[in-house]
Amino acid sequence: MGNEWLETGNCPIAKSYRAVSRVLPLVASTLQPPPSMKLRCPPAIVAARAALARTALVKNLRPQPLPAKMLVIALLGMAVNVPLGMWKEHTEKFSLQWFAAVHAAVPFIAMLRKSVLMPKTAMALTIGASILGQIIGSRAERHRLKTGASKERLKVKTAIAAAVDRYSPSQVSGNAGSNCGTEMSWDPLLIKASGSKSSTSVCF
Repeated sequence: MGNEWLETGNCPIAKSYRAVSRVLPLVASTLQPPPSMKLRCPPAIVAARAALARTALVKNLRPQPLPAKMLVIALLGMAVNVPLGMWKEHTEKFSLQWFAAVHAAVPFIAMLRKSVLMPKTAMALTIGASILGQIIGSRAERHRLKTGASKERLKVKTAIAAAVDRYSPSQVSGNAGSNCGTEMSWDPLLIKASGSKSSTSVCF
């Protein structure tokens, strides 16, 4: 329990955590605004964060150890991004709707991370989980669309086959039976033998 597995572990999550924790301070110091500039969080975000902090989920997560909080936030981020990834499949790449589908869950995950008092270095895990959720949703929607298209093609082929069977040669010959008549054929041998004539059925 605690942060020891993140600081000393050899699993991919621990290695990524250590790598990001070394890079983020450098980025933060590079992008630090001038001392005279004062940045304030918009009131709407402050109100939303306060409302989120009053929920039972956040109250129960806040005293938990960091690994448990990271796991829950990562799962929530992945779950929220699955439908957004499905929506992304119906948008044009790099369009306004595409950017909205990709980044819509970012404010919620950021406010949730701050509400449960997680460090900034935990952003690496939440970002990775969000990307994984986008990939799962996108591939699931792509598979659903492909399955629907194959079913539609199968319906069309079935309809075409039924139409072809309806006008098959055997059916046509059966319908032509109503035009059948008798054609008189004269056989000289029969004429000589009995002086009668024979008739054969002919269809046209």
